[in-house]
Amino acid sequence: MKAPVLHEPELEFRAGNRHIDPRYGISVYGPADADSPTGPHRIPIALVGPAHAVDGIRKWLQRCQNHIEAKDTKPGQENLHQPFPGFSTDSPFGAELVFDDALVREIPERHLRRLARADTASATKDAVDLYADAARSLAESGRCRVIICARPEELQDREEQPPPEESAAERIEDQDERDTGGDFHDLLKATALTLPAPLQLMRKETWTGTPARTNGKTLRPLQDEATRAWNLHTALYYKAGGTPWRMQRHSSDLATCYVGVSFYRSARGNELHTAVAQVFNERGDGVVVRGGTAQISKTDRQPHLKLSDARQLLLDALTEYRTTHGHQPARIVVHKTSNFTTGEIDGFHEAADLRDIDHVDLLWIQRRGAPHLYRTGQLPPLRGTSVQLDARSLLLYTRGSVPYFRTYPGLYVPQPLLIRPVTHGTDLLTASTDILALTKMNWNNAQLDERDPLTLRTAYRVGSILKHVPPNARIATRYAYYM
Repeated sequence: MKAPVLHEPELEFRAGNRHIDPRYGISVYGPADADSPTGPHRIPIALVGPAHAVDGIRKWLQRCQNHIEAKDTKPGQENLHQPFPGFSTDSPFGAELVFDDALVREIPERHLRRLARADTASATKDAVDLYADAARSLAESGRCRVIICARPEELQDREEQPPPEESAAERIEDQDERDTGGDFHDLLKATALTLPAPLQLMRKETWTGTPARTNGKTLRPLQDEATRAWNLHTALYYKAGGTPWRMQRHSSDLATCYVGVSFYRSARGNELHTAVAQVFNERGDGVVVRGGTAQISKTDRQPHLKLSDARQLLLDALTEYRTTHGHQPARIVVHKTSNFTTGEIDGFHEAADLRDIDHVDLLWIQRRGAPHLYRTGQLPPLRGTSVQLDARSLLLYTRGSVPYFRTYPGLYVPQPLLIRPVTHGTDLLTASTDILALTKMNWNNAQLDERDPLTLRTAYRVGSILKHVPPNARIATRYAYYM
């Protein structure tokens, strides 16, 4: 049995320059759209929160206009942590955040003190109402590109007690079992989906650098200051309409539409499962499409679409793709974390036939239950390690030791993805290379070795927000509103 290691995919930055690390690429070359007239160069920022939080956020963002040193690392592992180059028109980003006192809405402290005395559901609803009203008045002014909301410290909602990293990742497949309600982030995002500007939520520890604690224990690991600055500013740049980096594309590649299909349980209907598709092109530009109701199969206990709903979901996705990119793709790749039924396969193929698209790859990507590999020594397999188990399945490590870092940067034993093509003729090597590249397309995090591809990672986030939105309500199609 052979275990080849796929090459680390390169990303594209300013003027077509390439590198494997988003942070290095931006530091040296600048964002992919830096020379585009549509790239954001002045980003008016609105702020919502109590006075002390608004003041703290503004001071920290102004500090981030300048260089921030990287965290100390062991000799030989200098690539693991990168200094933040600053965010200003003179920095590699070539963009600056613009503050205006008229774009500030302070939440009175007396309103927030009430949250600590109320039950979780009531406090969360009241907090969402307070912040949504403030964000709406700012967005409707038409003067801000992104609205930063300081998460209320007084609120003890479900989001305040996050599970460990691996458990959080597995929730993508277990979202139906997750309690509904009481999540400030998801409810506020759902309320703000139709605003003219997307939201960015921030916790106090982000701008203070002090970990949140309860009963003497740290609630969440806190990243070093340079990493926090990287992650926040790439997200703000993207939300303001910019493109920090793109997937590399060769001139001979087919224009590809990547579709991630997931399901979520409606907050008001215990048995209602609705499909959602995240649609991306080969550059990572994406939109969100909501589909019809799914049914739980008696065979595998997973939600599946009827043939007609699968066909309509992909037709809607292709319509959005054409609207966004101005042309039809030559190739469709559908990623799904559950198996494909015959009806779903036929429905997706019928949609492709109706649009005269010849190349269709349907991939079932299992996140759990795959066999593990072991490597001689202390470190896990290299990221990119792949093993073809048989003609219809391939094991792929998207996390693992990274030669560029000279270490494994994770906290847990990495779990590989098990990739099972449904369509005949799918090239497993091409499919795996695509998946490895899509793991680098998270503009909410400047990390080069995320575990899940963009198509799957967005599934949980979009579904957890859309379940709070009425079925027929208008929704934002830009992914920037969900991250």
